[in-house]
Amino acid sequence: MKKVELNLKYLYSKFSKSESRASQLIKDKEKTQKTLNQALKKANANKTDLAGIWDQLQNLFSLVRDYLNGSYKDIPKKSLIAILAGLIYFLSPVDLFPDFVLGFGLIDDMFIIGLVVKQVADDLEKYQRWKTEQQILPSVHD
Repeated sequence: MKKVELNLKYLYSKFSKSESRASQLIKDKEKTQKTLNQALKKANANKTDLAGIWDQLQNLFSLVRDYLNGSYKDIPKKSLIAILAGLIYFLSPVDLFPDFVLGFGLIDDMFIIGLVVKQVADDLEKYQRWKTEQQILPSVHD
């Protein structure tokens, strides 16, 4: 049990560093877009291994994309930083389980993404409602 506690402490420590980097990253839309693109590329390359969190990850990507292009602004900065921190952790080559370790490489990444999704669940729900409204509204005006 002690080893699990140490590993979780390490994981939270790494995520905390990612949050610090995310709070700086959010100030530069170009760098944020680059980070998003890198995360999308990594996710697509590992789609099979990420099946358990694929929809959640795509939802996070979509929210960040819509925020960056200015179409969605109704998200607290704290939540956006948490999402970006999750993406930064996801991209980090220095993980609890390095990505090249077959069968285990993405476990910590999936754990962190799961934590982020839980942390920003209300904001993701609000975003999904907005996204649904955006799909309905154009047909009302036709």
